Amino acid sequence: MPKTKQKDYGFIELSPGQDPIVDIVAIHGLDGHREQSWAAENGKMWLRDLLPDDIPNARILSYGYDADTRSFSRTSTQNIFRHAEAFAEDLSRLRRAADPKRPVIFLAHSLGGIILKKALVLCHCADFKTGYHLRDISTSTYAILFFGTPHSGANGIQLAEWMGRVLSMCMSTNDRILKALNRDSSELENIQRLYLPASERINTIFFYEEYATPIVRGMEELIVPRHLAIIPGDSKARVVVLHSDHCQMVKYTGRDDISYRKVVDYLAELVGDATMAVEENWMRESGYRGIANGESVPSQLVLPKPRLP
Repeated sequence: MPKTKQKDYGFIELSPGQDPIVDIVAIHGLDGHREQSWAAENGKMWLRDLLPDDIPNARILSYGYDADTRSFSRTSTQNIFRHAEAFAEDLSRLRRAADPKRPVIFLAHSLGGIILKKALVLCHCADFKTGYHLRDISTSTYAILFFGTPHSGANGIQLAEWMGRVLSMCMSTNDRILKALNRDSSELENIQRLYLPASERINTIFFYEEYATPIVRGMEELIVPRHLAIIPGDSKARVVVLHSDHCQMVKYTGRDDISYRKVVDYLAELVGDATMAVEENWMRESGYRGIANGESVPSQLVLPKPRLP
């Protein structure tokens, strides 16, 4: 694998935080990059250059993986499940070195939201004895900010697949994940079905794009319109428009950027509420683990039914 790609995979710590009380974890989308996907044209990378000053008590991490649909070198053979599995294991290993019970708030753009949902399903369904390191993540997850995540599929996928077939004559292409992102995809439906019970205690904000995204030769497409960027029936979630297209909705030029102000205000609110809520999650989880180890059942505790991923 070319070094120029491999060095951008895995987690990068953008800010260690000042006595951090929460981990803010970002995961990019299709054809993305753990730093460039979050950077504006003026060079401002808000996760590194803005957010640490506005939320100083958060450790900020960004995750990179091979989400390229085309490349002059190589494209990944991983599917959504394998990307999710690698993400969960990498995050678990990183948090074990610090504080595995620290609350987590996720920022997920586009495909990154689908991978995150699958990862949280794997964590939620992990065994109480052998998968505790993954359950640490689901127990500590307080909130998710989804940015243009195609929960029910995305527009423009068929065009992207066609472009991939044309470009495959001169470069490496990958349509495995593209196929899964088609409208009414059975894979997306299955992930969503399993995610609902895994997300019962997670605070959610759905950000959706206002403007169409330039694609090719003057063509534009509203990649993930509002109805595809939300999970129907989630009455507790908040739905917020960002005045950008699909790519620019996670790129902010400075603190005066109206989209940045929206996002950071929601983040600050969530960070302030995370500690107490996650402590309650851990009290419940400790009871479940005690039962798994043969300890007595607390009277106020109801053991959840097992669910398979």
